[in-house]
Amino acid sequence: MGVLGAQIRLPLSVEEWVQAAERLEAKSLEGLLIIDEAQFHLSSVNKLVEILTGKGLGRLRILLVAPRSHWQFRSKSAILTKRGVEHTLSKLNSQEIDRLIALVSSSNDISPLVEGTFAGFSFQEKRRRLEDRCEADAFVCIRNIFATEKFDDIILREYAQLSVADQEIYRLVAAMEHAGIRVHRQLVIRLTNVAADMVEVALKNLVDVISEYDVSTRFGVFGWKVRHGVIASIIAKYKYADPAAMLELFERVIENISPTYEIERSTIREICNIDTGLPSIPDKDVQNKLLRQLISIAPGESVPRHRLIRNLIALEKFDLADTEIRVFKNDIGSDGPVTRYQVSLLLARAIYTPGIMPEDRLVILRKAESQAALAVEKFSNNARVHAIYCDVGLEILKRTADDAVFESALRGMRAAEGRTGDEDITRMIRTYERRRYETQL
Repeated sequence: MGVLGAQIRLPLSVEEWVQAAERLEAKSLEGLLIIDEAQFHLSSVNKLVEILTGKGLGRLRILLVAPRSHWQFRSKSAILTKRGVEHTLSKLNSQEIDRLIALVSSSNDISPLVEGTFAGFSFQEKRRRLEDRCEADAFVCIRNIFATEKFDDIILREYAQLSVADQEIYRLVAAMEHAGIRVHRQLVIRLTNVAADMVEVALKNLVDVISEYDVSTRFGVFGWKVRHGVIASIIAKYKYADPAAMLELFERVIENISPTYEIERSTIREICNIDTGLPSIPDKDVQNKLLRQLISIAPGESVPRHRLIRNLIALEKFDLADTEIRVFKNDIGSDGPVTRYQVSLLLARAIYTPGIMPEDRLVILRKAESQAALAVEKFSNNARVHAIYCDVGLEILKRTADDAVFESALRGMRAAEGRTGDEDITRMIRTYERRRYETQL
C-alpha cells in the first residue's frame, strides 16, 4: 500500500488533490490526507469532498483535525456530516496510554526527545503520572513526556483564534483557576459584566476549553473549569505575565467576593495558597493589604489571618503580629497554626530584636520553650508544631550548649512519626538531626 500525506500550511489545492485521488484510483493504492487546523481550510475541504464523492474517488481518505470550539458552528458540506465520522479526542484510555509509553520508550527516533526525569521512571510510574497528574488529557500527557515550551504554542494559537470577548473570559477563568480561585458563573458575570443571556453562548464558543459543572443547582451555582490545570497555567503565564495585571485581578476578585456562597468562602481560603495565590506577590505589605480586605469580608475565615500573622513576623513587625494573634484567639479561638505562630513570634523576637542583652534573649527563648511544650501536647500529631519546638531547642542549644530542650522536642517528633507514619515527619527528623550536628560543630 502506498500512502500520500501532507502537512498543509498554505492554501489547500483542491485540483491537485483531486488529481492525486485519481492516481491512487488508477494504481489501486490507498492514500491519506491529513489536514491540521482544518477550520482554516473548510471552504476548500467542502469543495474537495463534493468532487471526490461526485467522481466516485474513494481511495483518498481525509483526516481533519480541529478544535471543537472552532469547528462546531462552521458551515460544512452535507457529505462531511453524513458520511464523515467524528471522534472527540481529549482523554486517553488505558490502552492508549500504554501504547504511548511503549512508543516513546522503544522508538530510537523519539526516545532522545523525551524529558529526562520522565524517562527515568519505570513503566508503572510513567503510567501513574499520565493517569493521575495529567488526568489522561492527551495534550497534557504529551507535554509532560517531552517537557518543551513549544507545546505552549499550541494552546496560544488556539487562544488567538478565539474572538476578543471569548479570549477575555478564557484568560480570566484560567488565571483565576491557576491562582486557586474557585471560579463559578456568577463570579465571571460580576467580573466581566457579560449579560447573563450571553453566558450560554460563551460556553458554546469555548466548548472543550472551559466546562461548567454543578455546584449547587438549588442555589443556581455552577462552577467553571479550564480543561486542565496545566493549560490554565499556560494561559495565566502568558496573559497575566505582568505582575501588576495579576495584582489587579486579585483586587477585582476580592472586591467581588460574596462569602454567602460556600464556593466563595473556599476561594477565600484557596487564594491564600503559597504557590500561585496572594503569597506569590513579592511585596508582603501589598499582600497584607489584600489579606486585611479578605479578613474584613469574612472575619470567620482563619486562613487569611494565618497568612497575615506569618507575614508580620517575617517583616519583624512583632507588635502587630502579637495583636493579630490576640484578636484571632478572641474571635475564633486557638488552633494549630496560630499556636505555632505564637511560638514562632517569640523565637523571632529572641533572635532579631535589636539592642537587648543575651540573657534577655534567653528569657524569651525559655518562654517560647514553655509554649512549644504545651503546643505539642495539645496538637500532638501536627508536624509543624513539633518543628517549631525543635527550632526553639536548636536556638537554645546554639546559645547555651544545652541540648535537653532539643532532645525533648525530637523525642516528641519521633513519637508523632510512630503514631502517624507521616513521611514528612520522617524527613523532618533527618533534617533536624543534621542541623543539630552542624550546630554542635
